[in-house]
Amino acid sequence: MTIKNNLDKETWKKIGPLPGILYAEMVAEVLKDENIPYSIVQDGIATAYLLAGTNITGNQAFIFVPEKFEERTLEIIDRIIEQK
Repeated sequence: MTIKNNLDKETWKKIGPLPGILYAEMVAEVLKDENIPYSIVQDGIATAYLLAGTNITGNQAFIFVPEKFEERTLEIIDRIIEQK
């Protein structure tokens, strides 16, 4: 698993907050299509109660990507958020 070993040595950047897990999942789909590794983390009460939505108070999501993909990820997020 050389890919995993290389990812472990990279610096990952926290990007966000995004306005909810739904937006994070949309971004993740694009990242996946572009073969960009990522991890999604959700903060807030929605995590505790397994709620999903964009209008829940305190419902924020963050995406972690390797530093070399930070700029591209921000471009993707801007494109998705503009469409809402």
